[in-house]
Amino acid sequence: MPTDTFKRLPDQKKNLIIYTAVREFAEHPYDVASISNIVRKTGIAKGSFYQYFEDKQDLYLTLIEIAIHEKQNLMSAYPIPDPNGNFFSYLRWQFNVNVLFELQNPLFAQVSYRAFIEEVPFPEKTEEIRRRGTTQFFKQLIAQAILHDEVAVWVDPDVAAFYLEIVFYQFGKYFIKRLELFDKPSVEKWIFDDPEAQQLLENLMDIIKAGIQKSPEKRKEYFTKN
Repeated sequence: MPTDTFKRLPDQKKNLIIYTAVREFAEHPYDVASISNIVRKTGIAKGSFYQYFEDKQDLYLTLIEIAIHEKQNLMSAYPIPDPNGNFFSYLRWQFNVNVLFELQNPLFAQVSYRAFIEEVPFPEKTEEIRRRGTTQFFKQLIAQAILHDEVAVWVDPDVAAFYLEIVFYQFGKYFIKRLELFDKPSVEKWIFDDPEAQQLLENLMDIIKAGIQKSPEKRKEYFTKN
């Protein structure tokens, strides 16, 4: 994590270093991304870099934590449309905001994708981050949905969390490519209002519902067998 020396830097300099670093890791695989490129583009001495971060891995993991924090901030900025809605309406909102995050923060989204899905250069470290974050979040969410009779009682929360987490990380890239959103103007308003975008999200939710939503027939079958 960043040193106290880095934290004491002026915001403008800190932001420049972070922006340059996230672009470097977004545009190149971890093994190719270069600290030398980052220090050259920011105009800092290489020795100064090691006063700010322990090493390349430390910087990389810092960027992942920043990405998670930024996504949490975005979710706070877009309140749940219906606080009393069910599990599936809440899940849909999560996917909606996640797509919005990828559109607003493509560099951080790309670094996160590389870290968790595509390359996974530090599986133990990223697995720890996932366990504290999305994995635990989805497991708790599903367990609550089972208790509230919204998700089928036979659903294994671990398996369902794994499934939802993979879709969660992959869907944004697919959504953006499918609807060709790379240069879409006024995307904040558009994504929540456009019929095609919302239909695609609705179709995703229908597929998820078909797999885990409570079914009286399957519930009866489950209790008969158990």
